[in-house]
Amino acid sequence: MQTATQKQTEFLTGPQVQARYQKSHVTIWRWVRDAELNFPQPIQINRLNYWRLSDLEAWEASREVAA
Repeated sequence: MQTATQKQTEFLTGPQVQARYQKSHVTIWRWVRDAELNFPQPIQINRLNYWRLSDLEAWEASREVAA
């Protein structure tokens, strides 16, 4: 089992985020820009986008509460 520190530093690539939500890169791009949706912002490293797994899980939890 992962510790909280390991989860906090685990990153997903753009294709991994697309696979997680079964959405295209265009949809993920739109989610990032939709202020009302509050989707986590990516971190850019060498012009590639990465998302913290902990941020995505927190966003998912907030969506469950809102539903």
